[in-house]
Amino acid sequence: MTSDFLIKYPRDAVRATDGWIRKAALAAMVRDPQPVDREIFEDFIDSDDTTLALMSFLGLKKLFPPTLLVRDTWKELFGESVDLLARRACSGPAQLRVAALKALAFAPEHLSFGLVEKVLESLATPLSFESISSGQSPDLTLVQNPQNFQLPEGFAVLLASLPGSHERVELLRREIGAQDSSRLLPVLLALQLNPVPELTDQVLLLARSSEKRVAIEAARALLACGGSKVFLVILSMLKETADPQRKASLLPLAASTGREEVWPVIVNYAGSDDAILAQAALQAAENFAAPIEEKAALYRQAIKSINPATACMAAQFAWHAGSMKALRLLEKYLGDESRLHRASAAAALGNISPETALPILSACFDREKNGDVIRQLILSVRKLLPRARGNMRVHDQLLPWFGRLMKSTDAFKRSQCAILCGLLGRPAEDLVLRTLEKEHHPHVIASLLSSLGRLGCSRLLVYSRFHDHTDSRVRANMLAAMLICGGEAVSYFTNALKDTAPRVRGAAARNLFLLGQLDIVATLNRMLLVPEPLSVLAGCYSLGQLLRIQPPLLSSDHPLPLAVSRRSTLHQKSGAYGPMLLNTPEAAQVFSELAIARGNRQKMIWILEDKIRRHPSSYPVRRMLASLLAIDGELRRAASILGVCLIEHPGILADILDAYRIAVKLGNLDRATDYGETAKALYNELLAGCLLLCRSIRGSGAELMMQKLHHLGEPSMNLYNAMIQLKVLESENETVLDLMSELVLARPYNAVVVRKLSTMLPESFAELRQALSVYAASLPETVQTF
Repeated sequence: MTSDFLIKYPRDAVRATDGWIRKAALAAMVRDPQPVDREIFEDFIDSDDTTLALMSFLGLKKLFPPTLLVRDTWKELFGESVDLLARRACSGPAQLRVAALKALAFAPEHLSFGLVEKVLESLATPLSFESISSGQSPDLTLVQNPQNFQLPEGFAVLLASLPGSHERVELLRREIGAQDSSRLLPVLLALQLNPVPELTDQVLLLARSSEKRVAIEAARALLACGGSKVFLVILSMLKETADPQRKASLLPLAASTGREEVWPVIVNYAGSDDAILAQAALQAAENFAAPIEEKAALYRQAIKSINPATACMAAQFAWHAGSMKALRLLEKYLGDESRLHRASAAAALGNISPETALPILSACFDREKNGDVIRQLILSVRKLLPRARGNMRVHDQLLPWFGRLMKSTDAFKRSQCAILCGLLGRPAEDLVLRTLEKEHHPHVIASLLSSLGRLGCSRLLVYSRFHDHTDSRVRANMLAAMLICGGEAVSYFTNALKDTAPRVRGAAARNLFLLGQLDIVATLNRMLLVPEPLSVLAGCYSLGQLLRIQPPLLSSDHPLPLAVSRRSTLHQKSGAYGPMLLNTPEAAQVFSELAIARGNRQKMIWILEDKIRRHPSSYPVRRMLASLLAIDGELRRAASILGVCLIEHPGILADILDAYRIAVKLGNLDRATDYGETAKALYNELLAGCLLLCRSIRGSGAELMMQKLHHLGEPSMNLYNAMIQLKVLESENETVLDLMSELVLARPYNAVVVRKLSTMLPESFAELRQALSVYAASLPETVQTF
C-alpha cells in the first residue's frame, strides 16, 4: 500500500487494524471528501478517539456545509462556550485541560490564530496531575480500550483544525523551531493529519532526534508532508537504527511507500526475536501490495513464533488468507494454560469474521477465570457484534448465552452482558427489559438503561421509574436513553437540571438542546465557571458532544434544525445578513477560485463545472455557469441549467429574460412564448411598483426617475438600475443587496457590478466581500454579452 495509495484510495485503508494507517487514510479522505464518504465519516464521528472524530467532523462539514445563516447562529450560540473552553485548556489539572481541548477542537468556526497561540503558550506552565474523583465508588471494573490522548494530542487537534493558510504555515514553522518536546509533539502530530509540504526539510531534521517519541512522530509527519519523495530517507533511518521500538515504528512507514525493495525487509523483521518488531512487520505485510502466496508463506512461518501475541497475529492474518489451520491454532491457544496465550488468541479472534469467532469466544467466556483474559474476550465480542447485526444465525447462537449471563450471580458479567445486548440489536430488547425488572445493582441498571437507548426503546414508563434513583450513573444513563422519547420526556429533563450530580445536569442540558431549547447552552457555560472539577468535566463533555452536531445532517423535521432556522430567521429580519442568493457556504470559495482565471471564459467555465459536481444544489454556481455557457455559444446546456434555476427561484427577472433570449436563439418558439409572457407579466408588475414608489418621492430626482421609467415600457434589464436606486432612497439595504446579487449571478463578467456589490456587503459577509473584491479586480473592464 503506497503512500500515494493512501491518498488516492483511502477508502480501502480506513478500516485497517493499524491505527496510523487508519488515521492517515481518514485524513486523506477529508482533504478531498466525496458524497459516498458520508457513511464512513458518520461511523467515526462519535468515536472515543477524538482525532478520528475530528477528521470525520471536518469531512462532513465539507460535504454538508451549513448556510451562512446557520453558521452564524451556531457561532453565536457557542461563542461564549469556546472562550470558556479556551481558558480551561490553558490552566488547571491536566485531565480538565484535555477535556477542554477535546471539546474545543469542534468549535463551530475555525479558531482564531491568536487564540490558538495563547493556548499553545500555556504549554510552558507546569502541569498539574491531581486526580479527579467522583466521590462514588466504581463498584465494578470498567472494560474499555486504552486511550492515548494527552495534552500533546489535544493541542495537535487544534492545530490540525486550523484552515490552510500562510498564517498556519508560519505558526507551525515557529513552533517546530522550538527545542522543547512538549511544543514539538503537537506540531508533528498535527502535520500527520493536515500536512504542509513546505515544512518537509524542518521535519526531516527532527526525524533523527535523540528523543524517541519526537523522532517517531517526526518520521510520520515527514512521510505525510514529503510523500513518496522521502522514501529513501525513511528506509535509511529504518536500517540505521538499532532500537527495535524505533524500527517497529518506521517499518509501517517504509511499507506504506509500496516500494518492492521493502518486502525483503518486512520478511526479515517478521522473524525477529523482538515481539514488537515482529508484530509491526506482520502488520506491514498485511497492508503491503505483495502476492497473497508470499504473504501466506510469511504468516505460516510467523505462526511458529514462541511469542503468543506474534503467533496469534500471524494466525489472524493467515485466516484471512484462507488458512483453516490458523483458526485451529487460535482455538488451541484459547484453551492453553497460559493466560498470555489465551488473551492473545482472544484479541486475534476479534479481527476475523463474526460468524466464525463469536461462537468460539462465547464458549470460552463461560469457563474463563482470569480477569485479563475476560477483559480481552469482552473487547473482542464488542468489536464483532456491530458486524453481526441482522445475522439471525448469530443472534440465535448468542441470545441463549446472553440469557445465561443475565442470570449470573456476578454483577460484572450481568453489566457487560447488558452492554453486549445493546450492540447486538433489537432481538435482545426483550431480554434487557426482563432483566431490568428484577435488577438491583446500580451499575448493572445503568448499563441496561444505556443499552435500551441504543436499541431504540421509546417506552417512557420503563425509564421514568429510575428518575429518583440514588446512583447518579443510573440517573444520567436514564436521561441519555430517554432522548428517544422526545417531547414527552421534557419535564424529566427540566427537573434534572436541578440535580446535585454534574453528569446528570450535563445530560439533561444536552437533551434539551437537541430538542430545540437553544438557550440551555448557558447552563453548560456556567458549569465551566464553577471551581468544582466534576462540574467542569461534565460541562466539557456535554459541550463536546453538542459541538459535533451538524444541523445540515439532521432531518428537516428534527427539532434542533427547526429551532436553529427560526433563530436564524429572526436574525435575518434584524438586518444583520446580506443577499439571500449568495448566502451559501461555498459562494466565497467559488469567487476566490474564479479570480484565478482572470476573466478567461474557458477557465471560468471549467472551474464552475468542477464546483457544480461538488455542490450540485448550489444556485449561484448553476446560474453563473448558465451565463458563461450562453456567451460561449453552448445555448442548449445553458437553457437546461437555467431551467433548473427557474424551478428553484421562479421570480427572478434576469433569469426569465435570459431564458427567453436563449429560447429565441434556439428557435424554440413555444418555450420562448411561455417565457415571454411570464417575463412581461413580472416586468409590468415590477414597473408598476416602481412608478407607484416614484410618485411618493419628492424632489427633482423623482422627476428624472419618472422620465426614465416611462422609457422602460418594454421588458429590459435596465429596470434593475431603477429598482436599485429607488430602494436605496428607501434605505432598504437588504432588497438592494438581493437585486445586486441577481445581477452579479446573471452577469458574472461585469466587474463594475461585482465591485459595487462587494462594497455594500455587511460585516457578517466579510469573507464573501473579500472574495468578490479580488474577483472584480481580476475581471477585464470590457463587458461581454450574448
